[in-house]
Amino acid sequence: MTLFREPLLHFAVIGAVLFGGYSWLHDARPDAAAGEPVRIGEGDVRWLKQTWSSQWLRDPTATELKGLVHGLLDERLLAREAKEMGLDRDDTIIRRRLAQKLKFVIEDTAQLAEPTDAELRQFYAAHRSHFATQGRLSFKQIYFDPENRADAAADAQIVLAELNAPGKPQPLGDRLLLGDRFDDASELAVSGMFGADFARQVFAVEPGQWRGPVESGYGLHLVFVTQRTAASPRPFETMKDNVLAGWRRARQAELSREYLGELRKKYGVELDDGAKAALSSALTPKVVRK
Repeated sequence: MTLFREPLLHFAVIGAVLFGGYSWLHDARPDAAAGEPVRIGEGDVRWLKQTWSSQWLRDPTATELKGLVHGLLDERLLAREAKEMGLDRDDTIIRRRLAQKLKFVIEDTAQLAEPTDAELRQFYAAHRSHFATQGRLSFKQIYFDPENRADAAADAQIVLAELNAPGKPQPLGDRLLLGDRFDDASELAVSGMFGADFARQVFAVEPGQWRGPVESGYGLHLVFVTQRTAASPRPFETMKDNVLAGWRRARQAELSREYLGELRKKYGVELDDGAKAALSSALTPKVVRK
């Protein structure tokens, strides 16, 4: 019969035999890729009970504990299968979570270190300004709204000259909801209202004369500092707990830098030509053509 001479039929029969043989072998022996079975240990059960108790302020019942164990088992089974399927690769959330967990380990290592009193005093001396009382400032300001003026900077300069001229009446600026007088304010408070750059410039102004214009997120300001109290150091003995906390934060940052440096040596870091070109383009100042 000509049917049995068809090459296509031969191909289909051979494929069926091979597929059937593979299926039989695959079903007859354990999945080698599965590896070790998923296990739940005594420590896992204890952790589940502690987590439950801290949330519900009581121990779980036997049925509840059984449900918790089954939930953990399902989670680990799904996680293993997802990993076998490669779902963990190129996943931003998983990558960040793993990096965060390792960072926590590094930070916990830093917490175990106990500095000597001499080390704390050395840290205090190197960062004395961090442990001082904050400087405070009283000032008034005149505001120039760039949205309501054709040239707010020029207007500010004109008013500044008039303010510092003897016998001249004080001109008015634009209305600002924050007000025009601020008494005994810290740099942090001024920064919260006007921005860090504004606060830094105002705290550098000497009292007794109008200065500016100083830029904030609102626009331009002329400022007159009426009183300034300089920051003053606080004794080490009264700040020892704060110094210890600062030392530990610095130690965590140092350990992280060192660890990342070792990882760079271990794995190596490379940027392909496309990444280098993108970085170079981002760092190159843009020329504004008029």
